[in-house]
Amino acid sequence: MMWCSACGGGGGVVGVCWWRVLVLAVLLSTLLLVVEGTPLARSRGRSGSRSDAAEEMPEGRDNQLRIRPRHEWKRRHWKSSECRLGKNRYSLWEEWSPNLGSPFGVWDCVKCVCEKVQRKKRVVARVRCRNIKTECPKVTCRDPVILPGACCKTCTTEARTPGDEPLEQPEELTDFAVLLNGRTSQTPMTTSRVATGRLFLRKKTLHFSFLLEDGAPTPASIHFMSDTGDILEELEPQPTPYEATNSRICGTWTRVPKEYRALLRDEKMWVALYPPEDSHEDMISGQVARYVGVDTEVFSALLTPMATANQTLSGGGTAIISVDRKTDSLHVSLVFNGIFAPGEAHNATLVVELLPERALDPVTDMVVIPKVFSDLNRAEVMTTLGERSLIRLTRGQVAMKLWSQTAPELALEGMITPRATCNVFSAVLSKPMPDPEDGETSERTEVAMSTPPHGAGWALLTLSNDGTFQYQMFVKGIEVSTLTLETKHRRRHRIVDNLILFYQNNWANGTYDRPTYRDLDALLRGKLEVVVSGGENDEKLRGMLTPVAVTEALRSPQPVLLSSPEVPMAATVWVAVDSACVTHYDVMVAGQPPAGVVEPHWNLILREEDGSWDPRFEMTKMDLETKVEGWELSAHSTMLTQLALTRLGAGVSYLDLVLLPFDNSSHQQPALSGLIQGVYVPPSCLVDAQHKVTVEDDDQCSYGGCLDQPSPGIPPSHRCIDEDKKVFEDGTSWQSPINPCSMCMCTRGEIKCQDVVCHKLDCEGAYTPPGECCQMCPVGNDVTEESNMCELNNQKHLLGSKWHPFLPPRGFDKCVSCICMLHPSGRPEVNCSRFRCPPLLCGPDDMEQEPDDCCAKCRTPRPEVPLPIAQPGMVNEGERLTEEEQRNNILSNGGCLLNQMIYVNGAEWHPRVTSIGFYECVTCKCKDSNITCANPRCPYLHCQAMIQVEQECCPRCANENSTINLGNKVRWLKPYKKTIHKNKGNNQMRNSG
Repeated sequence: MMWCSACGGGGGVVGVCWWRVLVLAVLLSTLLLVVEGTPLARSRGRSGSRSDAAEEMPEGRDNQLRIRPRHEWKRRHWKSSECRLGKNRYSLWEEWSPNLGSPFGVWDCVKCVCEKVQRKKRVVARVRCRNIKTECPKVTCRDPVILPGACCKTCTTEARTPGDEPLEQPEELTDFAVLLNGRTSQTPMTTSRVATGRLFLRKKTLHFSFLLEDGAPTPASIHFMSDTGDILEELEPQPTPYEATNSRICGTWTRVPKEYRALLRDEKMWVALYPPEDSHEDMISGQVARYVGVDTEVFSALLTPMATANQTLSGGGTAIISVDRKTDSLHVSLVFNGIFAPGEAHNATLVVELLPERALDPVTDMVVIPKVFSDLNRAEVMTTLGERSLIRLTRGQVAMKLWSQTAPELALEGMITPRATCNVFSAVLSKPMPDPEDGETSERTEVAMSTPPHGAGWALLTLSNDGTFQYQMFVKGIEVSTLTLETKHRRRHRIVDNLILFYQNNWANGTYDRPTYRDLDALLRGKLEVVVSGGENDEKLRGMLTPVAVTEALRSPQPVLLSSPEVPMAATVWVAVDSACVTHYDVMVAGQPPAGVVEPHWNLILREEDGSWDPRFEMTKMDLETKVEGWELSAHSTMLTQLALTRLGAGVSYLDLVLLPFDNSSHQQPALSGLIQGVYVPPSCLVDAQHKVTVEDDDQCSYGGCLDQPSPGIPPSHRCIDEDKKVFEDGTSWQSPINPCSMCMCTRGEIKCQDVVCHKLDCEGAYTPPGECCQMCPVGNDVTEESNMCELNNQKHLLGSKWHPFLPPRGFDKCVSCICMLHPSGRPEVNCSRFRCPPLLCGPDDMEQEPDDCCAKCRTPRPEVPLPIAQPGMVNEGERLTEEEQRNNILSNGGCLLNQMIYVNGAEWHPRVTSIGFYECVTCKCKDSNITCANPRCPYLHCQAMIQVEQECCPRCANENSTINLGNKVRWLKPYKKTIHKNKGNNQMRNSG
C-alpha cells in the first residue's frame, strides 16, 4: 500500500503504520458520532406566503379551502433510537464496516455496531467499533481465500455466497390502540385530561395518531417508553396539516429498531403525551395494546367524565366500533376506567347507551364485568341502530354514554366520529393498470397504451369529524367531460357523487356533505376512486384514494405533479424543508409501467431552470434517488445547498422521474417532470442577497468616479441581472431599456448606469437627429441608412457623429473622442483619439492632475507671505518657516515621503514612470504616513479577441471595423490574447502599452 510506505520500509513498520491509521480512524469515527449525536437548538421557521402557482385557482370560486396547510416546524432533536455517523443513519444493533473514503475505502476488518446505552431514565444509541481481525477462526485448508467484503480467510469449500444468507421473515401488520389519562399513567396523575390513540406498524415504520378532547393543548413531545419507564424515543409532534382533522395529532416513527418492534408486539411499550411547559397541565400516558376490532374499526369515540363528576382520579374511555356488512350490527369494544363506585370489585353491571340526534330513540345495552380494575377495564357489546340511525352514525350525529348502575354520576360520554386516525387520503390520477376482472382483451389494452397524449392529475380528500368528504383535485393534459367519485365492488361501479359541476380551470374544490355508511366504508377499505374522462379518445384517468402517512414531507399546500404527455404514467411528490434545512419528499407513482415490468424502476432528479428568480448562477442537476424499484418512496436529503433551497422556494426548480428501461435493449421513455411550487423554505436556509439594479447619479458620481465602490449584499457572481431577468456578462455595456440616453454596464455583479455625455461641437447648423441623444454636425450623405453607420461596443453611431466612448468599469471617458467617418474604400469606420495634452514648462515633480482632468498642469507657486513685524512690547514668533521646517511639519501631521517628494496626509496621485509619464492605471494614496497603491479592477471579458488601447488600463473586446487614432497614425487593432500574470502583490503595475 502506498499510504503505508511513507511510514517506513519493513513489514513491521508497515504493520505499525496500519494500526496507527486504524486507531486514528476509530477515534475520528467516535468524534464524528459525538458531534453528530449532540442535539442542537434549531430556530423555528415562520410561515411564509404561498408562491403564485402556474395554474391558479379559478376566480370567483370559494378559495377558502377546508384543506389548509400549516408550515410551523418544531425544534428538531436527533432520534435516540438510531446512530448517526456523518450523513448516514443506523438503527439499533445494526452492524456495518466504516467507509473512510478515498484512498482507504471500506474497512472490512473493522465492525461498528449501533448499541443502546442507559443514561438515567433515557435509552440512547451509541456507535462502538472493534477490530474483528483477531476474531477470525483458524483455517484448515492449504489455500484459503478472502472473499470480497470479508475480513477473514476462508476455505473455498466453506465459503458462503450472499445468496446463502438467511432472509429476514416479514413481520405481520399489527394495529394497536391506547387510552391515556391519569389512571392509566405509569405514575397516577390527578388530571382530568383524556386522550386516545391508534398506532399501525407497517414494516419498520410506526404510524400514530392521537385524538384529544376539546380544549386540550397540543403536546410538546411524545415519549415512547418501556414498561420500566425508560424513554426509548422522543418525538416532537407537528401540527396536523389539515383543519378537517381537528383535535388530532399525527406523525410517524421511521426506522423503528427490531427490538422495539418486539416490545410493541408483546404489549410492553408505553406512550406519554407531555404538555407545553406554560400550560400547567400534567403528563398522561398509557400502555399500547392490541384490542379487539382495531383492524376493522370504522367509528371511534373519546369518552370523558361529565362536568358533574367529582373525583380525585377522574376516569376516561374510548370506543372501537366496527360494523357487520351483512346485518349492519355494531361491534363495540370498550376500554375505560373510573366509572365504578368505591368497593365495587366483582360482577359490576355496565350500561352502554347510544343517543342518536333528531329525536330518535336511544339504544341501551347492558353487560356484566366479572372483575373491576382501577387502571383499565375492557368490555364488548353487540348492538344495532337500524338503517336510519346508521346514517346518523356516519355523519357524526350519535353520542355514547357509559356508566355503572351503582354510580351513574361517574358516567362517561362522548360523540361518535369516524375512526381516530388522521383520515387524509390521496390518489394519483393516471391511466389505470389493466384489470383482469374488467374482461378487457389484450388488443384493446395495447391500443390504449399507445395513444398519446396522456393526461394526469391528483386528488386529495379529508374525512372530517362530521363525516363529510372535503376534496381538492387537479387535472391537466385532457379536456375533462366527466368527474366522479365511484365505489368499486366485484366489477360493479357505483357513482357516489358527480363533481363536474365544481370543476373549473383544471381545479375541483368542494365538499360531499351527504355520505352514507357504504361511502364511508368504501373510503376506509380503499374502494373509493376518482374517475376522470375526456379528450378526443374519451381517455379515462383513475386513482384509488388511499390513506396518506403524515410524514415530515406533508407540509406543503399541494403535491408536485410529475407527468408527460407521451407516457401513460404519473407521480405525485410531497416536498417540504424543515428548520434544519433538510429536504423531505414522499413519492407516489401510478399508471401503466413499460411492457414486461410489474413494478417501475426509476430515478428521481432535482433540476434547476432559473428563468424567473436569478439565472446568473450555474444551473445544476442533482440525483436525489437512483434505481428505485416500486410505487412509493419516503426519504430525505441533506445535499441541497442554500442556493438550491432558495431556488426551491422561489419556484424555479423541477423534479424529473426518469423511468428506467426493462433491459438494456429497451427504449428509454421520456421523464415525468413537474415544477415545484408553494414550498416554504425557512429564512435561515436562504441565500441572503439583494438583487437590484443600481442607477448612479451623474452629479454624485462624476463620469463614473464612484462606480468601483462595491455594494453590500450582492451574491458572489460576476454576472448581472436586470429587472427583466436578462443576464449580462461582467464588463459588457448596453443602452438602458428605460432611458435611451443612458448607458449601463455590468461591473462585478452589479449594474451601473450613467447618462450620455455629449461631445462639444464647434460647427454651425448642429442638430439632433431623430432617436439620438446628442447633436451632430450636418453631413451631406444620408446618415440614417444602416450601411452608413459605425458600430462600437454593440452600439450603432451615425456617420459624422462624435461621442465619448463608454468603457467599463469607468463609464464615459471624456479624454477620448470617437468619430464615425468614411474610409477611402467607402465603408464607415470608427476613429478614436485621446485628447492631446500641451507641453508643460515645469518639471515632473512640479506637475499635478485633478481626477476629472485629462492632462496634468504645473502647480501654481504659492506666494511667500512675510510674517508681521512685531509691535513694541510684543515678541516675534519667529521668521518664515524654512523648507526643512515645512517638510518636517507635513511629515509630523501624517504626510508621506516618496522619492524625495512630500505628500500631505490624504493626497492622491498617479505615479510617474520614466518611459510613459504619469501612469493613470495606478492610484497611490497617502494616509497617516502610509502609502498604498492599487490597480483598478478590470472586468471579466467573455469574447474571443480583446484589444489593449494605449493609455487605457483595461483591455476590451475587439471590433472588426474599429480603429484607434494614435497621434497622426491610424492602425487596425490586433487581437489581444489573454496572458496569465502571477502577481506577487496587490500593488504590482502591469504594462498596458
